[in-house]
Amino acid sequence: MIARRNDFVLFLFVAVAAAWVLASGPWIDGEGLQSGLWLHTGAALMMFSPALGVLAVWRYRRLSWPALLAQNGLRLGARPRQTVWLMAVAWVATPLFLWLAFGLSVVFGVYVFEFQSGETVAAVIVDAVTVATLGTLPFALGEELGWRGWLLPQLNNRLGIIGGIVATGVIWALWHAPLTLLGYNYPNLGAWAAVAFIGFCVPFGAILGWLRMYTGSVWPCAVAHAAFNGSAMLFGLFNSSVREANPLYAGVGFVGWGVLTVIAALLFTWFPVRRVSAKSESFVPPAHSWPSFG
Repeated sequence: MIARRNDFVLFLFVAVAAAWVLASGPWIDGEGLQSGLWLHTGAALMMFSPALGVLAVWRYRRLSWPALLAQNGLRLGARPRQTVWLMAVAWVATPLFLWLAFGLSVVFGVYVFEFQSGETVAAVIVDAVTVATLGTLPFALGEELGWRGWLLPQLNNRLGIIGGIVATGVIWALWHAPLTLLGYNYPNLGAWAAVAFIGFCVPFGAILGWLRMYTGSVWPCAVAHAAFNGSAMLFGLFNSSVREANPLYAGVGFVGWGVLTVIAALLFTWFPVRRVSAKSESFVPPAHSWPSFG
């Protein structure tokens, strides 16, 4: 399916409108980031809104459900074993990225770890990479079905791979506005957090986009997204109570943006991707390109 202008308008309208409705609790009660249950429940539920946008387009175009599965990456792609392997790699590598980003933040003097007992730390880490990641996976899939499943291939067809990745990342970041305008992720910035989040979403979206294009499947993207969300909370718990970090600099701030950009550049350089056909909206790696992770 090649999207028409009306398809983009419908997708974005449903995804954005549903996000504002589902995440409106902190705005209605006036508590903002202190809204507690409303804030976190809304943040979770709004992750389904991009999938609602895809379903709206599918109903509007009267397309078949098998086509929905195939064209939006809900199958495992042309090489299922490779896709499953990359899902496992994404599950492990995403938390490792966070540890690298926060470790470098310590080196640059913008973050200080404060650990409790070793048993507590180990238990929290295991919970983050297992229970929290699995619990987040359905929500992450709701997002990835829209952003990397439908929108990225469509924008790549129109703007090219780089243009599609950047545009998808910017749209993805601004879609978070019901939360980021409250200062979510970067509370020191207030409403400017909505703009700052672009710095994270474009390079992380590039990595998720590489996974989508290399495998032809949205599942590795969903796993990486869930693994990130499941582990990111750890570093709020490990942050020093004496010297609180500025999130714009540490971890998934400037330091993390740089690490993500380097990783994305290496992936696209070492394991390039190319479009097969604009009509098929599918991607495969060149014949010589096969990732080796040791």
